[in-house]
Amino acid sequence: MKFRLLVFYILYAGILFVCFPIVIGYFILRSKKDYRYRKNFLERFGFGHCPAGCILIHTASIGEFRGSFPFIQQLLNRKEKLVISCLTPVARSYVCDELSHEIETGLVVVRYLPLEYFMAFRNFFSKNEPKLVLICELETWPIFIASCHQRKIPVYLINSQITNEAIKRVSIITKLFGHPVELVSGVAAKSIEHARNFRLMGQKNVVPIGEFRFDQLIPESHVLSGNTALSVVNQKNRPVIGFSSVIFGEADIYINSMKSLNAFSAEKGLLKPLYVFVPRAPEAFDNIFKKIEEAALSVVRRTESFSESLKPNKSIDWNNIDVLLGDSFGEMYFYLTLCDHVVAGGGFWHTGAHNIIEQLQLHKPVTVGPEIWTIKFPALQAEEAGLVKVVKDPIELKSNLCLFLENNIANKISKNKFERFLKVYAGASYRTLEMLESKGLI
Repeated sequence: MKFRLLVFYILYAGILFVCFPIVIGYFILRSKKDYRYRKNFLERFGFGHCPAGCILIHTASIGEFRGSFPFIQQLLNRKEKLVISCLTPVARSYVCDELSHEIETGLVVVRYLPLEYFMAFRNFFSKNEPKLVLICELETWPIFIASCHQRKIPVYLINSQITNEAIKRVSIITKLFGHPVELVSGVAAKSIEHARNFRLMGQKNVVPIGEFRFDQLIPESHVLSGNTALSVVNQKNRPVIGFSSVIFGEADIYINSMKSLNAFSAEKGLLKPLYVFVPRAPEAFDNIFKKIEEAALSVVRRTESFSESLKPNKSIDWNNIDVLLGDSFGEMYFYLTLCDHVVAGGGFWHTGAHNIIEQLQLHKPVTVGPEIWTIKFPALQAEEAGLVKVVKDPIELKSNLCLFLENNIANKISKNKFERFLKVYAGASYRTLEMLESKGLI
């Protein structure tokens, strides 16, 4: 480790040491709202046994796990023993549900990643020594990486990205001290731009491989349920507009858009749209439901208007329902199947837009706000292909959706156009596997 990077670690570890009471206080407060934060808490300090010779894969959130699942499935097909780490109880529960069979057979262990303290990782690695560590997407925990480097455990960042905006935020630290990315064995970057940024951070072994989500399997049961449900919830063949992964802070923009679109439809003599509104976080479900009601829009929850097997309640007067609120997890393909056109959430929020690949997989045209720095790849490529429209403000969003309602633009984009686009970017999970095989790591 270079001396200047060592200085960074001394300062970083010192700051974290001072903040330790705040970290513990955070978990105490969260546990009062969600008891699951108390369960398996010792894993946060490195306790818990893992299979010998396993591969440790860190997927912090549900989105990262789902995005990496095509690659994870390939490792499981090879009978590799995996430890999948995450940060939140929601992510942990989701992974446990998705891989319940593999957990029962001993192929998979799910746990929390230890807290960012050398003590916690020292405790973890004293009991466990994975043969390979894979960190997915945006995660670059410095002490996690340094702890692996210290023990000569190979670490690869996979399906990884570092945006131009993120580079600017860390530029001063990088110039002064370097960056922990220097310590990893290599990076499988999502795009050429991301690969260039990783090189600017000091990592030389970088390969632009692509995005795993292009390889994810579409759950056919969700698509079938969605298509079947349309015969009940959309008997009049109304246009269906979706709002996916909505950040609470931008909800008002989309609710105002729905009101404006209803007024536009009435003025033009068009059928009133049906909206599918899917918040990003479960803690926002109740508040957003109230906001929609206060906007004088009739709204039903998915959990109250559909059965667990996604069959719609036929006793509901769906013709007079404005909004279906998606208050469930893991059913995004079902929600998207219902839609003719989708607005990707996050585009009007400072944290950036969310995934648009699931929409493209289902051949749904997408509109997204200006904050696309998190999904620049593949948003710019999809925009060039005519599949995505990036709008600069809420006014242009409303105009674009009004244009869709008036001209039925969705039906003018051919299925082949989507298929050609998806084919170009498929295969990243296979290429990552081949890269690790060529290094003799799996």
